[in-house]
Amino acid sequence: MKWTHSRLFLAIVALIGIVTFANLLQSFYRPYLPTITSLSTTNRSDVHENISHEDSASRISSGQGVKNKNLDICENPYLQPGYVWYSNTTEETNTTWVPFYPSLLDESYSSTTLETTGEPVDPYTSDGDPYFPTEQPPQELLDVSPHPWMQDIVRHYKLYNSSLALKQGGSSSRSREVLEREELENRLHWLRNRRILIVSDSVDRYQSEYICNRLGLELINSNKGRQTASWCHIPMWNLTLMNWHIASVSPTKPAWWWIQSMQIVNVEERWTEYYLPTLNDTIGMNGKSPDLILFHTGLWDHTYFIRAPEAIGGKASWARSLNWRELRFYMQRVRMVITMLREQFGDDVPIMCRSVTLKKSLPSNVSILNLDRAARFVCNELDIEIMEFGEIIRGYFEFYKDMVHIDRGPLSVLWANMVFWYLFRTQGGVEVRGDLIEMPSNGTEIVNVAKEWNTCHGDFMNAKRY
Repeated sequence: MKWTHSRLFLAIVALIGIVTFANLLQSFYRPYLPTITSLSTTNRSDVHENISHEDSASRISSGQGVKNKNLDICENPYLQPGYVWYSNTTEETNTTWVPFYPSLLDESYSSTTLETTGEPVDPYTSDGDPYFPTEQPPQELLDVSPHPWMQDIVRHYKLYNSSLALKQGGSSSRSREVLEREELENRLHWLRNRRILIVSDSVDRYQSEYICNRLGLELINSNKGRQTASWCHIPMWNLTLMNWHIASVSPTKPAWWWIQSMQIVNVEERWTEYYLPTLNDTIGMNGKSPDLILFHTGLWDHTYFIRAPEAIGGKASWARSLNWRELRFYMQRVRMVITMLREQFGDDVPIMCRSVTLKKSLPSNVSILNLDRAARFVCNELDIEIMEFGEIIRGYFEFYKDMVHIDRGPLSVLWANMVFWYLFRTQGGVEVRGDLIEMPSNGTEIVNVAKEWNTCHGDFMNAKRY
């Protein structure tokens, strides 16, 4: 009996030793194990927890190049430093945000080095001055740029119309264009039945209108006026961009208000009178909220604060900075509006705050920047991500149609691509440096957008700002 007990004791000790030794081996070799390269059959939350967050530069230096699926899935190209590439001011097809990633200055980008010509640019320049011909970025940079969703949608629209013409002509040939259209349909299927709510001003309303116009459609305005509610509905995808127009965060309509035809200014009344009647067209497939909310207010508030002294016989000073009481009031009201959105649609609805766009009048932008920073603070406190459109296009005044609004062109394509990039994320899509490594499974199924959004939400909230 004693021998039996001794053997049992030795067996237990040996088993513990084997397990301990195995754990030590695993700890030693873990850094050399292969990383996950496909997300198609894996839970994204688990993938995010297991993919290393080591510095991108060290991962790229491993020799696998910049376009690499092994990189962190929570890398937002629109939070990287970069620049807007466009071939000219009216061209829409060749427009993209070109992010600057680590290894940008490596030898693989030698084509970006300075090249000189033997002749000066014109007779008035001295010999030997460098000459930089206009050309597109190196293909390596374009390959890691965010996917051009708007270009895909427009291309599909054109091919779809051409295929209808082909059928009417009696031809049944499967041309290259037909195959391309089918490929685009497979890539865009996740757009079906989606809803985007844009609580903002006319800057974003025009951007929605440009999307509709590019697809041969018109923006529909509420019968109560375009400065109340309007929407771009795309029947092909049953996709709707709903715009709730916000006219500052003022709780009243001041006597000095410059648009007398605007009967209701304060958000609470506009909510009941203008917004709620369109609620059914705003709710997505989950039955309670849109798939994505884009929020912004600032330009109307700017005028509200600057012109306020007129109520007591004072004068407006457009170049002044806002004072603390104005900023605190603005922040309280912004927080109130976001709280109203969450109470209406649920605490888990994906919301983004768009950074403010500037006016062409440079002196007045001092106080607009005050508002932008105040709004950023509120959104950060409320755990809301920033859509950096206003920051990215800061100073691109040649693309404005007037003193305030951005015209149709490269910047409007950029706006659309950014919005669809974030909508793609709500549907479970994963893009890593221009590579669509996971597509939403089905464009008609109900997606838990809150779960998909939260997969990378913490990373994007803490992303480095340049």
